[in-house]
Amino acid sequence: MNAIWITSMVLQWAVILVLGLLVFSLMRQLGALTATPYREKNPDDIFVPFTELPEQSVELLDGNRFHFAGQNGIPTLIVFFAPNCDACQHLPGALLELARKHAPAELKLLAVLKRTDRAHAKEFIREKGFKDIPLALDTEFPEDLNPGGAPYAAAIANGGTVAAHGKPKSLEHLLEMAQAAKMMDPAVPSHSRRKHEWGESAPYWVPEQMGLSPATPL
Repeated sequence: MNAIWITSMVLQWAVILVLGLLVFSLMRQLGALTATPYREKNPDDIFVPFTELPEQSVELLDGNRFHFAGQNGIPTLIVFFAPNCDACQHLPGALLELARKHAPAELKLLAVLKRTDRAHAKEFIREKGFKDIPLALDTEFPEDLNPGGAPYAAAIANGGTVAAHGKPKSLEHLLEMAQAAKMMDPAVPSHSRRKHEWGESAPYWVPEQMGLSPATPL
């Protein structure tokens, strides 16, 4: 009799446990459905040259905040890439080289890591030596400016106006984008564009001493 009673109790608790797990699973799924999804935008719809950006900020991995756009007085280059992206492999080294070529007072740099978490991002910083370059996760970046895919970058002139955007894959590409931000002329008509291997920018000519060819006008 005791054996039957014990077996019955075990079965009852087993049923209760299974039902509890089912309820917990349903609650998690319901929460996922009702939560607001984090959406990435089409790169062609954001950071379009001549667009004026209001003051923006993003929380960095180290807890500080990075302010960009608006009347900040310093050209800014924002580079989005993912650690496991094949097309992004040359960007970490290119960014470090760019940082060596430009003082923070003449060009602000922001690296935005996509599709990774804080633990892997911190490991990435140690491996690549990124401790001197501001770095943020894309989930912390303003949602309306977050591009889909990687790599992607945007150059912003000192008046908060977008000077260039596109998909850089080398140091030369980043240098061209930085130059566009530094040479942005507010008097240039907004319908004018220059086409590049990596994307488009406001019109400018790259100095010959950089060893780069002039961009092709549209």
